[in-house]
Amino acid sequence: MTPQHPHLAPRILLIEDDQVRIDQFTRWLQDTEFVLVTARSGGQALGVLRKGAKGLAAVMLDHDLSDSLLTSTDALLSASDLIPVIQRNVPRYIPVLIHSHNASKPVVMQRALESTGFTVTRVRFATIAREPELFRKWLTQIRDAWEPIE
Repeated sequence: MTPQHPHLAPRILLIEDDQVRIDQFTRWLQDTEFVLVTARSGGQALGVLRKGAKGLAAVMLDHDLSDSLLTSTDALLSASDLIPVIQRNVPRYIPVLIHSHNASKPVVMQRALESTGFTVTRVRFATIAREPELFRKWLTQIRDAWEPIE
């Protein structure tokens, strides 16, 4: 049986609870080959990550996910809690962008991911918004690392 789609479009998982940021990332990815998959809470992100990384080309994550609490468990989860799941379920060649404004936690997240072989870029969202070429440069890194699934 021949698959309908010989190649799965590269997906970028965005773990973000702020609608303004989600909308901005959506605009930046418009007219690219990437499909944006958004997890608005820690619980949603856990579900997506536990299903596996098939077709995943990159992960973008915020640290504080308290703006979109969908379940009582979400109140207990931040992106720091997702790091072990990313380490277990995401291949090391997949780039990670941490775009949080949290002052201290993103550094710890970056070190944890890099210590297990991930390439991590850490840039505050406000900086990316002021200098969108930083995001375009990161997308180039994704294209270079992308391994299409046949």
